[in-house]
Amino acid sequence: MELNEILFSDMTNRPKKNEVGFNHQTRIFQLLLRKYLKGIQTEDVRSLSVYCLDKVKEIEIDPYTIENGLTVKVPYNPTEFLKLESVEEKYAEYVRIFEEFIVPVFRERNWDYAPVVKALEKIKEHNYQAEFLLKGTPKKSPDKNHTAIVYGLHTVSLFQLKAKIYDKDGMLIKEGILVEEVPNEIVYARFLGKPAWKDDRTFEVSSKSSQWVGSLTVD
Repeated sequence: MELNEILFSDMTNRPKKNEVGFNHQTRIFQLLLRKYLKGIQTEDVRSLSVYCLDKVKEIEIDPYTIENGLTVKVPYNPTEFLKLESVEEKYAEYVRIFEEFIVPVFRERNWDYAPVVKALEKIKEHNYQAEFLLKGTPKKSPDKNHTAIVYGLHTVSLFQLKAKIYDKDGMLIKEGILVEEVPNEIVYARFLGKPAWKDDRTFEVSSKSSQWVGSLTVD
């Protein structure tokens, strides 16, 4: 069996209203880590869940875990991460957390930690963010005079769904942010809807699971 996910969760602090907490901020790191985490052979563990608890005194491996999963409690208060301002500082702290709390677990389980180091480096190579094209775009207007492109940007602090409209010569003539949300793919998934031109000048993205519609109109 191969380990394919290491997921940190803040079990110490409850985020305030409209606050982007530890679980959301580290989501992009965890998504990129999951993408590149390969080659860690285990006996029966696919997922490692790490609970950050300031009340525990040492690393604790929970014997009661889900099938093919392993739960670890670590003595870490994520406010240390949240106090950092730059994404570079947050990334460095994320790596430090791995070295302090995950390396001992790997050593105890006799797992190869080298693939984790490589996967963590990939986060930096991606500039600590992910950008992707919305399925169904680029999309031409009915009169073929305009082309709309929509892409998502997932960073440590936010998610944005952006739209750009180009004329038939390839010149950018309009751009805008259709929506901004917390940086968690489970939350913003509802905005990754169906792209369509309402007419020759108005482009829309409509949610498949809610009433939300984002639009951009050429002047």
